[in-house]
Amino acid sequence: MKIKNRLILLIIIIASGGCKKEDQNQQLGIPYVNVDQYVLLNLPTNLGLNSVGGWTYLTAGSRGIVIYHRTFDEYVAFDRHCTWQPEQTCGQVSIDTTTNVFLNCACCTSKFSLVDGSAINGPATRGLLQYRAQMSGPLTLHVYN
Repeated sequence: MKIKNRLILLIIIIASGGCKKEDQNQQLGIPYVNVDQYVLLNLPTNLGLNSVGGWTYLTAGSRGIVIYHRTFDEYVAFDRHCTWQPEQTCGQVSIDTTTNVFLNCACCTSKFSLVDGSAINGPATRGLLQYRAQMSGPLTLHVYN
């Protein structure tokens, strides 16, 4: 009986290893764009990132990137490409400057959380594409995929 269980387990492992997971971009329908940006936090355009709750836009990614300073030592970066009908050229999210905690799409009226990129309301049900954002020096943030 032990041999039978081991054989079943081996088959499951082999079968699951052969399944290729879709890339996050493919799941969202957003074109893959290589991102490898270093953001200097002491530049005048990026000074908002020095405090928690601060944000800035980058000209990178599919339709731009928004970087948000989430906690004392944590930054997040999201593509501004709206996930609702991503083939539409008007689907670009922007900061809701009345609250500074939401991203809105003027094209479809979807709303996303700036904290984690999740879809909050509107026709979009999938969250925004997220990039990695890590400090790579005392005043340098590395944003990449």
